[in-house]
Order: sequence, then structure tokens, then C-alpha cells
Amino acid sequence: MSIPQLSWVEKYKPKTLDEIVGNDAAKKDFLDWLEKWDERGKAALLHGPPGVGKTVLVEVAASTLNYRLIETNASETRKTDFLENVIKPAAFNRSLFSSKVLIFFDEIDGLSSEETGAINFLLELIESSRVPIVMAANDPWAPHLHKIRDKVYMIPLHRIRSQSIIKRLRDICRAEGIRCKQEILVMIAERSEGDMRAAIEDLELLYSTRGEVSVDEAEKILSRRNVERNIFEILRMAAYASTFERASISLSSSEEKPEDLLEWVFENIPHLSPRQWLFPALRYVAEADMLIRQISKNSLWRLLPNFYHKLSSAFLVIPQKNRINFSFPNRIKDRFKRIQHLKNLRELESFFMKELHTGRRVFRREFIQVLRYLSRDEDFRSRMLSRLSDSRLRELFNSIILGEETYRRHA
Repeated sequence: MSIPQLSWVEKYKPKTLDEIVGNDAAKKDFLDWLEKWDERGKAALLHGPPGVGKTVLVEVAASTLNYRLIETNASETRKTDFLENVIKPAAFNRSLFSSKVLIFFDEIDGLSSEETGAINFLLELIESSRVPIVMAANDPWAPHLHKIRDKVYMIPLHRIRSQSIIKRLRDICRAEGIRCKQEILVMIAERSEGDMRAAIEDLELLYSTRGEVSVDEAEKILSRRNVERNIFEILRMAAYASTFERASISLSSSEEKPEDLLEWVFENIPHLSPRQWLFPALRYVAEADMLIRQISKNSLWRLLPNFYHKLSSAFLVIPQKNRINFSFPNRIKDRFKRIQHLKNLRELESFFMKELHTGRRVFRREFIQVLRYLSRDEDFRSRMLSRLSDSRLRELFNSIILGEETYRRHA
């Protein structure tokens, strides 16, 4: 099994308060509340749109102020045994812990109005906890949260300005050695609508498998992303869904090919699942794999809902999930790289086919090796590059002929 690389969201997650982009007033307000939490109330509620830094702010603040952070999301908050065996001892038996404790409930708006047990537990915690309680929500105005709203200190976070997002994206490009046009950075920032996480995910989508991207190509890729729901968001919704039906509906709403969706789940689920539940989760993924092969081979598309049910079961069989940022699958990245290389090769071939009056197959099998051999000579290489007046052709010659990119023969 291949091990997914860190997503760029995870790789470039802020580690200090200064690295958190935007919402300076909210940062100051939260730190002030945390330092005086006994005076200002037992709980705080950070609220604002997705991707503005609510979770990161809590994690970095806890690290900065030397708190032991106990972090949970809606999926875990609805589990009675978790609340009783993990949260309650931490909240009411402060002396058991050698360090300061901060309890964080993320995504509390993910609880439904029927889950009164979890909501009542939170209300009791707000009233009686001996340690600070922090919550986060995208929509704090959900009707079933009205009792909680009345008892917490509300701290709003706002959408991040485009210029701040552009600056952060430029820093990531510099760290990754990427040359990204300013127009593309502006395009990504504006389409993100103030969501830093979405902006970084889009940057990774464009550049993790490509050297350079034209403005038109970026427009095409990002436009497709606007039409369909973000695959990262789909996976988050399915992974932390409270019911089998919600997970299945989320996965089936994706425009990804079923085979690609399978890759997303297969490569990310080892990070989502603690080891003891990994085997049953991967068993469902394997069953989904066998099923989609049979569906494709025999055109049994009426069975496609069963495929989504299998993938949903892979998520639902895990009773307690790790918090992760989903990563782009390595095998899909490799496929994109091969496709991009073939596209670049054809572009270079078209130029030399006219110059040498030869066919594509002959150029690949014979002339590429000849050009590589002759290009060992510095004088020949200089004269050849000087004939390529177009900068794009020079870039392709450098990567394919001079060997800066591994050549694969596509007969």
C-alpha cells in the first residue's frame, strides 16, 4: 500500500500565531479570553465560514500557551462512551493531568437537533467544567444550538482577504519551487471566496503534477471545480457523516469517476483510521474495488449505488476517526504526470516533425536519441536552443531532450 504524502494544507499549516493569516482581531480576542477564561465564562465559540482558521487558531494557541489539547469533532461528540470516558475525566478531574488542559469541540453545528444527549452534555460541561472549553462552528445560528449560544462567549472569524491569500500562496510556491503567474494566484484567491484551505487545495491541484500552467489551463481546471462540489469537501462530509445515508449521498454527489473516487478513499483511509479499525475499513474498500470492476466489465451500471454503499461502509465502520486533511492520491498524481509528459512530448514533436520532415513514430524511436547524443556537445546544444525562438519550445527541449524530466517512450 502506498503511503500518501502530506497534503499542502497539512504541510503548510501554521505553527505559530504570526503565521495564521487574517482575523487579527479574533486572534487577539481569543487569546485574551483564554488567558482570563475563569472571569469571562467557561466556554468560547469560534464561528465563521470554512477555511478561515478556526481549528488552526485553537491548535496553535494551545501549543503556544502550553495547553494539553483534547480535540474532538461532531462524529466523536455524538458517542456517549467517548464523552464519558475521555472528555468528562479531563473536564472534571483537573488534578489528574500534570499540564493545563483545553477541550476543543469542532464542528458542533454538525450535530443534529435529534442528538439532544450530546447537546445536553455540552451544556453541562459549559456550566461545570474546571478547564476551558472551546467550540467551533461554521453556522452557529442553527436552531438546535440556541441554548449553547446563550452560554458561550462568541468570537467571529471572517473570510480572508484575497491579497492575504495571494501572499500565502506565493510563499507556498516559493517553498515548492513553483513558477506561478500572478493572474493564476489572483484567480485562485478570488474563487476561494476567503477560504484559505480551498485556495491551497486548488493550488496543489494545479501544480502538484505540473511544472507550469497557463492561465487558460488553470481557468479550465478551476471552472470544473466550481461546477462540482470540491472532492476534499465531499470526502470530509462522507468521512464524518453521522449516518450511512448521509455518507452515501455525499460520495454519490461527486463528479469524480468511480475508479478515481476509490483511489481517494484507499489512499486516505489509513490516515483516517486508527490501526485497530483499519482492516475492516479496507475490506470494504476492497469489496468496492471488485464491484466496480464487475460493473465496468459487464456494464452493470444499475449496481453503481452499491459501490457508493461499500465506500460509505468503509467510513462508517470506523467508530473513532483521526482528524486529517485529505491528500491527493499518489497514483492519480502519477497518471497526471504521464499525461502531462505525453502532452509536452507531442508539442515538441510537432515542431521537429516540420523541421525534419519526418513522422511522429520515427521521431520518437530514432531522432530523440540522436538529439540527446548530439546535445552532449555544448556548441550543438547552444545552436539548437538558439533556433528555438519560442520560450515554451526551449523549456520542452530542456526537459525532454536534455533530461531534466524522465523520458518515457510512448509508441
